[in-house]
Amino acid sequence: MRAIVCSEFGPPENLREGDLPEPKIGKVEVLIDVKAAGVSFADTLMIRDLHQNKHAVPFAPGMEVAGYISEIGEDVEGFSVGQRVMALVYDGGYAVQAKALQTETFCLPDKVPFEIAAGMCSVYLTAHCALAHEARLKKDEKILILGAAGGVGLAAVEVAKAMGAFVIAAAGSREKTSAATERGADAVINYSKDDLRAEAISISENGVDVVFDPVAGIYYEPAFRALDWGGRYLTIGYAGGAIPQVPANLLLVKNRSALGFALMHYRRHLPNLLNESATQLLNWVEKELISPRVSVLPDLSTAANSMRAVMDRKAVGKFVLKV
Repeated sequence: MRAIVCSEFGPPENLREGDLPEPKIGKVEVLIDVKAAGVSFADTLMIRDLHQNKHAVPFAPGMEVAGYISEIGEDVEGFSVGQRVMALVYDGGYAVQAKALQTETFCLPDKVPFEIAAGMCSVYLTAHCALAHEARLKKDEKILILGAAGGVGLAAVEVAKAMGAFVIAAAGSREKTSAATERGADAVINYSKDDLRAEAISISENGVDVVFDPVAGIYYEPAFRALDWGGRYLTIGYAGGAIPQVPANLLLVKNRSALGFALMHYRRHLPNLLNESATQLLNWVEKELISPRVSVLPDLSTAANSMRAVMDRKAVGKFVLKV
């Protein structure tokens, strides 16, 4: 089958369009005729062998897809051939077919386009599971979101607004903060020129209740120090490079908490909550409470360029490949 093939670990420029064997599904898996595939930061780690989930070459990257079910495993329940779905996969998304576990496959309403579904699957599930189930974000709480124009950051802006929070979006340029404003942010900080901690405290008056951080690097400490009493810091990823080292005294002072979040935990251990979040998100899309920002690219051949833009932190929202 046609796919974007990673034959050796390295930069996206090494990827080539080629052929891979058709996926063989297990008893609790479905086979999906892919119509759209999302491009994520995790994909850029995968092709460089920097992701925690290892892959044997050759393989196709891609961890989120949308399309039609073409085959179901013998023990699969609740799905049928021809059904519209979105799904999380472990690799293989940049191909004409991909397999997914039934617990990581979600029924797709007719009103939700494949391109929107593929672009929202991993990042919006990350944002919703992290904010609803881990941080337990409440209505009217104040949240500071770093990397607020990237895929997961922009998703967090919309999810937090849909949950009724006051959203402070931080990003590295006027273009990026404008994107966050368009998606509902109540206030923005350009951390390429503004004092992140001072601005966040000034805007929130006493400090924020939650920090959502997919960036880390040099922005972790000022963001953490902007937390109010009982504040919760969510570490989501490390697009900014350095991994934070959280001093215990910063937890003790003001009774703060530091929380790690990995979507994989929900995929492996909390599939019911994962499905609950997917159902809520798709309902919000139908009601136009969230409107994922996706840039649809015409075909698989655009994969390398889109991954390079994600790696270089030039992407706003999500890139989606039409298949």
